[in-house]
Amino acid sequence: MTELHDLTALQLAAAYERGETSPTEVVDHLLARIGDGDRVGAFTTVSAGPARTAAAEAERVLRSSDRAGLPRLFGVPTAIKDLEATAGVRTTLGSALFRDWIPGHDDEIVEVMADAGLISLGKTTVPEFGAACYTEPEVSAPARSPFDPTRSAAGSSGGAAAAVGALLVPIAQGSDTAGSVRSPASACGVVGLKPSRGLVTAGPAGNDGMGLSVRGPLARTVRDTAAFLDALTTRTGVGTVHPPRVDSYERACDAPVPRLRIALAQGSVSGSPVDPEVAAAAELTARTLAGMGHEVFARDQAPDPELTEGFRVMFTALVGSRTMAFDDALLRPIVRHLRSCSMGLTSAELAASIGVVQARARAWALDHADADVVITPTVTTPPTPVGRLRNDVDPAAELAAMTAFTGNTVLANATGFPAISLPLGWSSQGLPLGVSLTAGWGREDLLLGVSAQLEEALPWAHRYSGRAEARTPAADPA
Repeated sequence: MTELHDLTALQLAAAYERGETSPTEVVDHLLARIGDGDRVGAFTTVSAGPARTAAAEAERVLRSSDRAGLPRLFGVPTAIKDLEATAGVRTTLGSALFRDWIPGHDDEIVEVMADAGLISLGKTTVPEFGAACYTEPEVSAPARSPFDPTRSAAGSSGGAAAAVGALLVPIAQGSDTAGSVRSPASACGVVGLKPSRGLVTAGPAGNDGMGLSVRGPLARTVRDTAAFLDALTTRTGVGTVHPPRVDSYERACDAPVPRLRIALAQGSVSGSPVDPEVAAAAELTARTLAGMGHEVFARDQAPDPELTEGFRVMFTALVGSRTMAFDDALLRPIVRHLRSCSMGLTSAELAASIGVVQARARAWALDHADADVVITPTVTTPPTPVGRLRNDVDPAAELAAMTAFTGNTVLANATGFPAISLPLGWSSQGLPLGVSLTAGWGREDLLLGVSAQLEEALPWAHRYSGRAEARTPAADPA
């Protein structure tokens, strides 16, 4: 028997249209699931009151209006990453410094989601200031993979990916500066899309100044991802260059996909070895696409220490700029380390690093100019045990470990190209193994069309059923 939490975002929208359920019923059901025990640490704050108020209003509108005139996902529950300010709802930024902060305004992406009729159930867990590729803040429980709660949900959108994978919400908003949507998608067995630079508005105050960060969707299906992207791209941003936007990313999932040239690029720009099971998942993806008639060829991804080091400097500067005004003693060790490193940077050194990253990103794009899509492992290993990447005693070693784990994810942030992580591989232990597909700037339509083909050929929907209720977290490894 299908439960309400099993329904995708588009299935919920269709059920509303048929009168089979209502936003109030769905919101109450999902809030009850969260309240029964958020075993995966998905939520730092649950906004039950505002969610129920929004659901009641959505239900009133649905009863009194023509459904055809409403946004596609009107009344569908979602969640907002806890790095985004939400008026009247606690926003911690994953930091004890902001444990009790209740903003008086909404960030731009929150307004966009409200305009789309989406109903937020709360704020999803993040590492402090989003500065880690695991999600273990001081203000809430660690975010865990729904497929094995002893494993990390990665980061920084770990709570968002865990919420989707655990069937607590059908879709959730994330953000991606160095793989922060795609790494958690891989760990939690869901779809995570990092859109093209400039496609999703961040508002006049929401850009990082370096072009690395972008907001993006997490979902269980490719079509939900596309429909959510449609909702996120309805507003033109300020001060950014926008790629051409297609009429409907959802319809792009069903459009004919031409015969493509697809590169399989094994290896990692970080220089870290790729786990054999992760590499096998990428190879399976390549074989599957070749079987569909696409031209697939292999091309090793060579380590690029210049890109990796330049990106580290840029990321360090970003974290430093966000934390400069705070008491050093109150920050997590990794954030404190990044801030300390940033304080030693000169403007000339930062400018030089930006130039190096831009040059290496351009070189990567030219190396793959003969490919329509590039396949890589999303991250270099299966989901790591909770606590494995964290190293409070030696945060410099922690930063090196995080760089090795994320592997290739920084490429899409450096180039500005869209990249999607799909749960196309599964380890011998039943853990999800994400495979990344990257296309050219502004080609989300092509990326989603190919992803829809892969979802049909290598389906994963059956892996969610009954799983979230079947397991509870074991003791974390020492």
